[in-house]
Amino acid sequence: MTRNVILIGFMGAGKTTVGRLLAARLGWPFVDLDAVVEKAAGMTIPAIFEREGEDGFRRRETEAVRAVTAHAGQVIATGGGTVMRRENLALLRATGTLVWLRAPLEVLLARARAEGGRPLLAEGDDAAAKRYAARVSVYALADVVVDATQAPDAVAAEIEARLSGAQLEPPEMVPVPAGSRSYAVHVGAELLASSGRLAREVGLGGKALVVTNPTVGAHYATPLMNGLAAAGFSVHRVDIPDGEEHKTLASAERIYRAAVAARLERRDFFVALGGGVVGDAAGFAAATYLRGVDVVQVPTTLLAQVDASVGGKVGVNLAEGKNLVGAFHQPRLVVADVAVLATLPQRELVAGLAEVIKYGAIADPHLLAFLEDRLDDIVQRRLPVLARVVARSCEIKARVVAADERETRGVREVLNFGHTIGHAIEALTGYRRYLHGEAVAIGMVSAALLAQRMGRLAGTEVERLIRLLRRAGLPTTPPPLDETALLAVLQRDKKVRDGRLRFVLLDGLGQAFVTGEVPSQWIKDVLLEQRAL
Repeated sequence: MTRNVILIGFMGAGKTTVGRLLAARLGWPFVDLDAVVEKAAGMTIPAIFEREGEDGFRRRETEAVRAVTAHAGQVIATGGGTVMRRENLALLRATGTLVWLRAPLEVLLARARAEGGRPLLAEGDDAAAKRYAARVSVYALADVVVDATQAPDAVAAEIEARLSGAQLEPPEMVPVPAGSRSYAVHVGAELLASSGRLAREVGLGGKALVVTNPTVGAHYATPLMNGLAAAGFSVHRVDIPDGEEHKTLASAERIYRAAVAARLERRDFFVALGGGVVGDAAGFAAATYLRGVDVVQVPTTLLAQVDASVGGKVGVNLAEGKNLVGAFHQPRLVVADVAVLATLPQRELVAGLAEVIKYGAIADPHLLAFLEDRLDDIVQRRLPVLARVVARSCEIKARVVAADERETRGVREVLNFGHTIGHAIEALTGYRRYLHGEAVAIGMVSAALLAQRMGRLAGTEVERLIRLLRRAGLPTTPPPLDETALLAVLQRDKKVRDGRLRFVLLDGLGQAFVTGEVPSQWIKDVLLEQRAL
């Protein structure tokens, strides 16, 4: 079935003008949603606002969305706030490809003033800026994003090229503020060969030691190393064994010895090519070799792209627990090439989704809605959708890291939602039964049930979270475990303070909080409850 092309964005983005041009290029009919609302109401939008207020207009707008999305093969220009109503957004995503016409707010407001007839302008620039800030997180989760500061003809041409696959979406750069160690995450497709150029641009020089494992190395070490060599680096390689059970001091020692053999100096750097195990072990080795050398993270799993490679937490496991030896060591650069996810086993891809769902649960209900609407596209590895997921997850993590880089203020603890019980399950099953994301998924359900017991999370929200995890193919019930042994492992968790275990729970979907007020009996009860779900 032919899908619609749906233009979204703030007032002044040029949706109507670009929409008409794009429709002419595609040979499709053009539909202006505002015009549909006006025709059905028999009055202009300013008149609707005057007589019925914004609520009345939004009700009419939803009726128009239902009518318009009953047809396919159209270019549809929406109003600036259309996508903010969940019903509208779900219908639009189900029937079309969403295209965000992106431009700076000052440009949009200047255009809107020049056009006139915008009721919301009467509220003033501050109110408009607040509306834009509230909407941009939804706009950013469009299927296609284009620069709307170009001429309308150029915008329409770019959209057509993107839709046809003739033009790749340009990479997105997500800044991670970390003081003097600030850096950027580059997200896009076919970025691997650009790693050398990007390393040069951030001032790295000398020798590069690529740390990988045999599985990943067979696919991606050559193009990465060729790109580094083309940028003028002297490139060396060391492999460490694959698997969480090899995130150890022994693997770190292997990296140290390879660095010594290659005669790496303080100005040289490591490149971590792989998933979370490689990224953590190589990052830890970089933090401690010669008292600290630079590291570039090139994550090759979804889990590593959205979590492990960003934030500077590096480390290795001990038999007694996960990540008990580590450091804070920010990378100089992160290159998240979503094209490399093509060779990722399906189970690994799904495990990575657990961390993405975590970000939505703790900080962004709009991301949760996107995952619900676009889950099939993610599982089928549509590159633009994967890029959206990775970029938005990194934005959320970057915001948290900027507020609490070294976990001294408690802000960063929210990133551990699902990890407390998840880590304990991993340890008790020898890091062999579950992938990290699978254990976190179980832990998220445990935490949601604990929040429900506290009266902070509604039962319907718990059910919504469980439903999404299950749709993604993630486990939600724990294995039979000795609860006494589990509580003993929990007491060794890094979040224990003054002998009290701290849990990250939810105060509604999209809002997390940390508490040390979880009775041990509740933990046992919740695990039993989960097994019955």
